[in-house]
Amino acid sequence: MTISLKEHDSTPVLRHAEAARYLGVSPDQLRLSRHTGELFKGVSTPAYLKVGHAVRYRKSTLDTWLAALPEFKSTAEYQSMK
Repeated sequence: MTISLKEHDSTPVLRHAEAARYLGVSPDQLRLSRHTGELFKGVSTPAYLKVGHAVRYRKSTLDTWLAALPEFKSTAEYQSMK
């Protein structure tokens, strides 16, 4: 279930488990990334919101975060970037 923090804000806000599913990671991995600062080795965690004790992720923030990740056409290309 998505919620909106403001009635006039059309950006969906995802709960923790929904955001993990959207990113294709486990909820535990996403939770841990908030403490370590990295979702994967060398990849920073996406920004999140705190609403009281609850953690929420704006879908637009996740989309921007995903779009900023480098894309590769081959493993060789990836290896050359290391």
